[in-house]
Amino acid sequence: MTRPRARVLAVADSDSYLKWAASTLERLASAEGPGTADDLLVDPALVVLRSPTDPTDEQVAAAVSRSRWHDRPPERVTLRALRRLLLATRPDVVLVATTGPAAELLLRTLADLPFRPLLVTGLPGMSVPATELALRYRAGVDVLVVHSHRERDEFVDLAARLDIPLDVVVDRLPFLAGNAHAGPVAPDTTPLRRVVLAPQAKFPAQLDERVELLAALGRLAAARPDLDVVVKLRGLAGDAQTHRERWPFDTLVAEHAELPGVDALRVATGPLDEFLERGTALVTVSSTAVLEALALGLRALVVVGEQGVGEHDLTLVYADSGLVGTLDDVAAGRAFTADPAWLERNYLHPEPDELPAALAAGVAAAHARTLPAVVVPARVGSLPSRVRRRVRLALPRGSRWARSAADVLLRR
Repeated sequence: MTRPRARVLAVADSDSYLKWAASTLERLASAEGPGTADDLLVDPALVVLRSPTDPTDEQVAAAVSRSRWHDRPPERVTLRALRRLLLATRPDVVLVATTGPAAELLLRTLADLPFRPLLVTGLPGMSVPATELALRYRAGVDVLVVHSHRERDEFVDLAARLDIPLDVVVDRLPFLAGNAHAGPVAPDTTPLRRVVLAPQAKFPAQLDERVELLAALGRLAAARPDLDVVVKLRGLAGDAQTHRERWPFDTLVAEHAELPGVDALRVATGPLDEFLERGTALVTVSSTAVLEALALGLRALVVVGEQGVGEHDLTLVYADSGLVGTLDDVAAGRAFTADPAWLERNYLHPEPDELPAALAAGVAAAHARTLPAVVVPARVGSLPSRVRRRVRLALPRGSRWARSAADVLLRR
């Protein structure tokens, strides 16, 4: 029996969403293995929506390095050009892989099309706790992809309370090594050779906390010259990211080179998986990068302050993980193996991906023209903030000018 064919167009904006979109498409379009759309032949396409979070060419290369776009970067399009592309190609599925403000505007464009594709969205990393804003920006989609059973429980409950109808499916994060059917990877017991800090743009939230983390890493480098101590960045100072980073770590390394050992740190960019080999420990506060290390069986350390784990720095998900430590652990080079029960409930579950089946059913409904009309999401934020988002998305390269122009228009 011939499998039906589905054209799946993913629209991404920031570097983290682009990595997630490219990896998700690769899994769906793969001819074999778990996480593929077994009942569909998927024709994938990927574009980058120009926005204030526009990734640099280097960020794009890193994001798509393990996909079919590694040697032909995806096209960058404006919202207007995207509409023309949608009308010309009429995809069966649109994967909305963008930050919330862009997703809201994109969904309004999709609701106005003369045809009805299946609308799928998701978040590119850990999403605990589930937030109202994340759902409100994406209201109107058919399928929300989350990456753990805990996340599904939280988003299903939140969607019910907000009266937002959607199907929530659980998929393993597509860029994690291995797959559910292969079972857990044996913990790495190789002597420590490398420690990688994967900073997160939002946390630590205070400058002094960031400097303290850097100083602890420097003390480790000074005490253990045999270690390769790496500050692995998603982008350099000035590069756009999903979240704005007020104090980039490459700048802090340069400004605090007098601290013991800081001048021995190696600042690097590029694909994370190039740094994750046996004998590596990953250090972070709340970056999804820790999951990439855990999927390989590597040791990790989640650094928390005096408040412990909690929603204040998105570390609540790590409670009972066995990974939580302090700056003293950073300086001593201590990292831990994750609790197996925590892994199963949080991102490294053994069950197969659910998106392929949801995609097959949704595409069948789209072909049969039985999908309901797209419900345009309620507008999020004040009028000034909405106008500012719209102008910045229309003129991303001149976002400072666009923000000023929006302010002038709103004063008239």
